[in-house]
Amino acid sequence: MGDQGGRRGPALTLTAPETYAKAARTLFVAPPAGRVTGRGVVAAVVAVLAAVAVGLLRQPGPGALDTVWAEDGSVFYSQAVTEGPWAALTTSYAGYFHVVPRLLAALAAAVPPEAAAVVLAGSAALCTALLALLVFVASAAHLPSLLSRVLVSAVVVVVPVAQDEVLNSIANFHWYGLYALFWVFLWSPRGRAGKVVAVATVLLVATSDILVLAYVPLALFRVIGRDRLGRMLAGALALGLAVQLAGLFAGSSSRELAPDPVTAVAGFLLRAVPAPLVGQRWLGDDLNARWVLLAGFAWLVVVAALVVAARRVTRPLWLLAAVAALHSAALYLLPVLLSGVAAPRYAVAPAMLVVVALVALLQPVPGGTPVPLYALTGLLTVIALVNLRIDNPRADGPAWSAELDRAQAACAADGRQAALAVAPRTNPPWTVTMRCEDVE
Repeated sequence: MGDQGGRRGPALTLTAPETYAKAARTLFVAPPAGRVTGRGVVAAVVAVLAAVAVGLLRQPGPGALDTVWAEDGSVFYSQAVTEGPWAALTTSYAGYFHVVPRLLAALAAAVPPEAAAVVLAGSAALCTALLALLVFVASAAHLPSLLSRVLVSAVVVVVPVAQDEVLNSIANFHWYGLYALFWVFLWSPRGRAGKVVAVATVLLVATSDILVLAYVPLALFRVIGRDRLGRMLAGALALGLAVQLAGLFAGSSSRELAPDPVTAVAGFLLRAVPAPLVGQRWLGDDLNARWVLLAGFAWLVVVAALVVAARRVTRPLWLLAAVAALHSAALYLLPVLLSGVAAPRYAVAPAMLVVVALVALLQPVPGGTPVPLYALTGLLTVIALVNLRIDNPRADGPAWSAELDRAQAACAADGRQAALAVAPRTNPPWTVTMRCEDVE
């Protein structure tokens, strides 16, 4: 039937190709034209060095450079020393392969044992800082304001959650990498160097964590538009996943699963979303009434950002905010659904994507005063400062230098093998088992 008066009204819906084209134009946009300058390179180097320093200084106790964390030492470094870098690289752990941690452990194994802790922590801090720089560069097309780009990149260095596990740890590199991949899949660098960095980043993260499965829909969405770089990114993702899945199918990787949707959803609502807006120090460790009240405050901040955006007080980037929020949920729900455990480290990448969603909602109106963005900046700054240094199990040692002295003394007493304890102090302990010839 025709519309009233017999005239056809204007089209109110878009076809599927038109909808895709509109979304693609919004998501996969090229950054502003520009060239690399000497001043820019110097600024980038200074920023990376500052980020490394901040990352290392966040660890209290003996410090990051004289302690070794759990799997960093007992799995990756120990196997690199005893089995050799190549054999270690092709060894699965906890159900998947870890290419970047294995490569960094190989660097640590190549230096004298006295320097191993420095290399392990320093390389982890450097990788984190470089990912922060990558996010700053890759976000330029979507977030033209300097403040917005600083917020979404600085959170990589000062993320206020899971300090018990992820600080300066090569084993936990992939939680930062999963966040960086969000921006890489949206990035359309103009130069060849940027494209090489983008593809290499996807491949390295994908061969270090099977949870990159969460990015398959986004990668496919980009491929639909016949984007050459998009095909390369999707290919790198597919190659990395093929490596991970081959290990599972061949039996070299295995992991027990305990699906728990209730824990996953509750954890996202009460842990992942509040984490960047409240922080680990105030949330504490026990999920109690105080935690729920603080989570409620965080959700009030989210609702306030949505209201401000809906009333057009800001110039919201709705699609960017929605895509960030969806990937935040996916990256949290996927590991918790599979394991049934809401480990604090599972909230690292989701928490950073919550920040992206809020920044996208609070983009200032051209010519206006960015009060909402300033308010968010103030809140995130307070949370970052409060959570900059938190007492954690690594702060209790043991110090790597002391353990090395003890191991060398034991080897001098006609020993063939030494066991060096590493953080955290548990029963049974985490240890690095080495031949005496490798300790001396």
